[in-house]
Amino acid sequence: MSADSDLLDVDPYGGTAVPSTPHRAAPTDATLDIRSGGIVAVDTETLRAASARLVADADSCDRAGDLLETAGRTLLCAGVWLFSPTARARDAAARARRLAADLTEMADVYDVAELAAASDVAAVAGDAELAAALRAHALEILATHPGVLTRFAAATVQWRAETFAVLRTQYAAPLSLADPLSLFAPLLATGVIAGLGLGAVPPRTPLLGPSKPVVVEPVGAGRTTAPTSLVQIVDRIPQGSGQVRVERYTMSDGSRRFVAYVAGTRSMSLGTSAQPWDMGSNLQLYARTHSASYDAVAAALDDAGAKPGDTVDLAGHSQGAMDASFLALSGNYDVPLLVTFGDPVQASVDDSTLSVALRHLDDPVSALADGGFAAGVGADGSFVATRETPGTMLLGDGLLGPHGLDRYRETAGMLDASADPRMDAVRERFGDLAQATSVEATVYRASRDLSAAIPAPDPDLPWLDVPQGGVSASSTGGAG
Repeated sequence: MSADSDLLDVDPYGGTAVPSTPHRAAPTDATLDIRSGGIVAVDTETLRAASARLVADADSCDRAGDLLETAGRTLLCAGVWLFSPTARARDAAARARRLAADLTEMADVYDVAELAAASDVAAVAGDAELAAALRAHALEILATHPGVLTRFAAATVQWRAETFAVLRTQYAAPLSLADPLSLFAPLLATGVIAGLGLGAVPPRTPLLGPSKPVVVEPVGAGRTTAPTSLVQIVDRIPQGSGQVRVERYTMSDGSRRFVAYVAGTRSMSLGTSAQPWDMGSNLQLYARTHSASYDAVAAALDDAGAKPGDTVDLAGHSQGAMDASFLALSGNYDVPLLVTFGDPVQASVDDSTLSVALRHLDDPVSALADGGFAAGVGADGSFVATRETPGTMLLGDGLLGPHGLDRYRETAGMLDASADPRMDAVRERFGDLAQATSVEATVYRASRDLSAAIPAPDPDLPWLDVPQGGVSASSTGGAG
């Protein structure tokens, strides 16, 4: 083992000394948007239940109005006049019914979004019959409630445009020619990323190409306790020379489970250096092919004792979030929880995985997911939390300031303090881990095995095999 900072990073909460990091306090005035999906803010059952309660309240207001009107007439017959709030009761009933109708229409909008997304997934899976049936159901809703089409179109446009608009604000320069997003932003605005089939990753998508030769070694180990918050999840993502932290939990019944925390990009090399977390791996993962960083995470889990079918929770930042996302899709492990920070993709995990994605609207790396999926993915209670970070590049925020892990730590703190009921499912997952009788943590450092034979390029994927020449430039900014 090497005596570097990773030895201190292993156990932030179990007693080992930890170097102090100048994290900013979580902002209290920023707007945090928590949605089930890109378009879907709240599940339709909740909306329809609220609509039904409003209709019942409207009926109660009507009955109250009837009683008040009858009482007023009775008093007039007796020669007594008193002001009666009958009109207010009638008005309250009308407003409740209008709001109920709006909620029902929004539920229909979300249903259409979910049906459209499910239809696309079925089409990708080759089930044309199911895809057609889902589209037909969506068309039935639109035919019965024509107003839904307008609201669905507006919600879609807003969803697609919001990242573009915020990115332009974040990076706008005094002269348009100096705008670093002059080429990148149109890709988002015109849907090129979605058109290429990138960003949102369908269910059961395997990584193509051969595995990459890597070497992993432990550089720190110790005992710890289960995380109790998203901030603690952030703090366990390695920041020293190690790139992967694996925690092994021994449960009271003797079973075991694991949690893996994966770091972001460490180098701008195109696959020519020993560092697996580089731009070469970024490009390979984004194009859905094997990368050295992905295979290094799998190797670290194997070294820690995780076997196929074992329970493994996954968390990662940037490129590490892509690694975690594709591991969750691989089917190699049972993944109850997937937490990502600034993920360049969004994985359509199945309903056994609680998916928690933190995205900054002004983060250009997260924007590569093109908003992710219109509808929710994962288990009930899964969500995407977004916000716009303060400051701009011109005010000293830096080119990738909104993508920094410290900024995502702030957002995690806001979620930890949130009363949104969807955080209850996250806390339940933490509660499951807290039942462990012991927790062992190991930080791993990985490197490419440059002595291994390089496999021949895949002729079907010529642009995905990064060149063997080029200049390597070290970076600690977590570029992806």
